Amino acid sequence: MPAQPIEDVYRADRPWRTLLAVYRPEWKSLVIGEVAYLFKASPLWVMPVVTANLIDLMSGHSRGGATAIWLNAAVGAVFIVQNVPSAMVFAKYTSRAIRNVENRLRSALVRRLQMLSIAYHDKTSTGTLQTKVLRDVESIEQLSRQLTDAAVVSIVSIMVALGVTAWRMPAFLPVFLLLVPLVAWLRRFVTRRLASRNQEFRRALESMTAQIGGMISMIPVARAHAAEGTEIARAEDQFGRVREAGQSFDRQAALFGAIAWVTFMLLNLAALVAAALLSYRGVLALKPGDIVLLATYFQTVIQSVMQLNSMIPILTRGFDALRSIGEVIECPDIEENRGRPAVGTVRGGFRFEHVDFDFSADGHSHAALRGIDLEVAPGETLGIVGASGSGKSTLMSLVIGFHRPTHGRILLDGVDMNGIDLRTYRKHLAVVGQQTILFEGTLRENILYGLSDVTEARLEAAIEAANAQEFIQELSRGLDTELGEHGARLSGGQRQRVAIARALLRDPKILILDEATSALDTASEAAVQQGLERLVAGRTTFVVAHRLNTLRNATRFIELSAGRIVREGTPAELAGGSFKN
Repeated sequence: MPAQPIEDVYRADRPWRTLLAVYRPEWKSLVIGEVAYLFKASPLWVMPVVTANLIDLMSGHSRGGATAIWLNAAVGAVFIVQNVPSAMVFAKYTSRAIRNVENRLRSALVRRLQMLSIAYHDKTSTGTLQTKVLRDVESIEQLSRQLTDAAVVSIVSIMVALGVTAWRMPAFLPVFLLLVPLVAWLRRFVTRRLASRNQEFRRALESMTAQIGGMISMIPVARAHAAEGTEIARAEDQFGRVREAGQSFDRQAALFGAIAWVTFMLLNLAALVAAALLSYRGVLALKPGDIVLLATYFQTVIQSVMQLNSMIPILTRGFDALRSIGEVIECPDIEENRGRPAVGTVRGGFRFEHVDFDFSADGHSHAALRGIDLEVAPGETLGIVGASGSGKSTLMSLVIGFHRPTHGRILLDGVDMNGIDLRTYRKHLAVVGQQTILFEGTLRENILYGLSDVTEARLEAAIEAANAQEFIQELSRGLDTELGEHGARLSGGQRQRVAIARALLRDPKILILDEATSALDTASEAAVQQGLERLVAGRTTFVVAHRLNTLRNATRFIELSAGRIVREGTPAELAGGSFKN
């Protein structure tokens, strides 16, 4: 039976329940791994008894002679040697469980990020999301390891120590039991402080990640404006905040550890002094082995309790990470497509009916588009002009389906776009923007992005139609050339021609050209323009541009101002300045 999707069982407000739920598919591996770990750790509990028995045999307080000595030695040796195979079994099965969950968590985050609305991504920094996918999942992995090894062996060590003490020295059992409420009190004393400090530290790290990402992308701009000092100062200021938050967390954790260590060591000393006095005065008949066993197990209990205490910062970070990941996995701001009919074929006709769109910023609503009434026929090329901030990009976001109208509706081939599966609609759409986004991979992989089963003949035809063949032949490895991060090895014009080839391969019915040549020089623009002319043919095309030569193939134009259509007309009317108002 396949594992239930993490999104269906995630409850950030109940971290323990969530942790158990995400590990439920791995319970068999966990059980095998934990049983192996108990065998692996068993010398910790067996060797104190073997040591006590050998001391009593040597001191004459127990009988059995050489046979008993060899028997205890054999028992000790067996438990010690079996540590090796037990450790391997534990590592195999526990690692499988933890790595599977780690993988599923990251996959769940990526799935959710792909479903969340563009509005969510507009207001959430890349650094914050990277922290959740990388650092927060790593914190949960560390939490899982602590719970599956250190926590288990510590708890079992305490139970064994209590059991053996109750059997051999019941008078000292209350001393061990005193540790339980003491640990509970210490944990309550420090957990809240550690949790708040860790949240501050995590927020500082997220801000730092976002800051560094922005700084790296701005290096050319900073260099051009001689603003390196400003960027360094901003980064160092953020580093200082991370340092202060980290030091605050570390100080609280250290204080808790020191208080716990002093308390437990004083109890250990008190128990040994009491045992010595009671034995010296004849109140209790204690063998030498009993004293050794008492001291060893008390030390074991102290180490186990200290181990549990030292886990608290890790548990705090882990559960805080579970809540942090929940901010993404449980976020309701998603593009909902489930249950909506798929789009099979598209003619490319659009009708905007009294469309308004408002966006939210700083808790306030701002009008981006108002009263848009527009009809675009299938195969028509519509030019869209207007000053910056006039609403051109917002209008294209509505066409793509990134946003939905606040009021009014948009019909695609007579069907309200609010009622369709936008994912299937976008298979019939391609966008060529001002900045072509390329990923670190080969040129072939970038052109074929999102497509499969493309023949070499189709690929070559698309490259030729995009006027990209010449520069590709000049590359060291042709289509198999590694482009570097963000396609750094290509010029702006070359990247645009890659985008055109990518769009041609998709054979879209709807095409959006958003300032596709505005950042190019004259020579590059000419090559790109030829590719665009081949791309536009027979497709419903929206062309957003400032330069009029980019719009030379448009059949009609509209001009936007302050979110409204203020003029519209034909190419001839544009040339004669007789747009309709």
